Amino acid sequence: MPINLLKMPYLVGVGIVTELDYEQIFLLSLCSRRTKCLVEKARIKVPKLMFNFGKYEAFETFVIWVVSDKKWLYVTSMIHVPKLDLNRVSNVNPAVDDLAETNTPHITAPLRTVDYELADKEHVPELNLEEDLNEESVPDYNVIYGSRYLKKGSIRHCIECANEPMAVQKTFQDITNSIFHYSDTCQLILKCKGRLPNIANVKHIEIKHDTVDTEFLTNVLMRYPDPHTLSVKSTIVGDIPEDSSFFQIQNIYVASQCGPDYFHNFVGRNMFLERVTVTEQDLIQFVDRWISNEAYHNLETLSIFIDYPLIMNVGLIRQAIEFEEYDPNEPEKRPEHFVIDAPFFQHCAKDQYSLRNENVVEIKRNTDGKRAFLSIYPTHFQFITR
Repeated sequence: MPINLLKMPYLVGVGIVTELDYEQIFLLSLCSRRTKCLVEKARIKVPKLMFNFGKYEAFETFVIWVVSDKKWLYVTSMIHVPKLDLNRVSNVNPAVDDLAETNTPHITAPLRTVDYELADKEHVPELNLEEDLNEESVPDYNVIYGSRYLKKGSIRHCIECANEPMAVQKTFQDITNSIFHYSDTCQLILKCKGRLPNIANVKHIEIKHDTVDTEFLTNVLMRYPDPHTLSVKSTIVGDIPEDSSFFQIQNIYVASQCGPDYFHNFVGRNMFLERVTVTEQDLIQFVDRWISNEAYHNLETLSIFIDYPLIMNVGLIRQAIEFEEYDPNEPEKRPEHFVIDAPFFQHCAKDQYSLRNENVVEIKRNTDGKRAFLSIYPTHFQFITR
């Protein structure tokens, strides 16, 4: 038997709203102005919002998540289609409000709920998900079809929309910010090239398309200026200009094959490079420029993994720089650990790095005596400042 939520005492109604999950809260807010007002009065706040933009077949998809304690909690998703297929849409009949409005404010976007246990398998695309994730830690993917990470009988909604995507994206960000009282920066994951989503206050960007060119990177940085973190997991085609704003980003992660110009031109705080084609002289030049205070004034950490099959001559690099080795008889001269807390997506999460180690040497900057620690291996170079 349906219960009219709005006819309950105010505190009871608010209490019920606070027990709902984020998806249920979002759907409730769309039922009517009165239910949206009730949701807002519940004062529910979220730690971080993430927007995932990609494509399924020829359609743009837009998924909103709440990120909490490294878990991705689903809020809503939209698929932008040229024309609505009304035969596949179920009318919303909100029992909680006799005066309910079934359309999303300012958007003609019928709601379609999918029972994943009963879904036609022909309409369920394969998901590219990691095997070891659980229901509460779902990675990003283009659309929200599928039953693999849903309990039996669970229902997850999807909104198909034929309106102008840019207007839809802005409206749904505004709605989400309103009901969750959110004003902080947000994270954006891009899995397709072309027109960029209309999202504001983006400070953390992750690019996951197969390949991207430097023009696309330039467009991203123009559309979302001065990001705090950029993580590029795509193959980068072309050379990034030395004066590009790319190198001014505070935290950068690059999985693509790249050269020494990436760290030579970097003026930010943390950089992580996975496949670098580099010589011993490139690394010696980097260390010399830091010691002389010629460059890297803001640098905190640099992690470089040498691209296979290259191998570095560790002895040659050590001979070219002046350093102090670790003395196990005087361990107190060094901090025991350094916590690398570079805010890359799913990378370099707080990594406690041991400094009291014979493989870690200490260098000092000439101008101010600032200390840094190096660990040099045939396929890995780690730089940490204190």
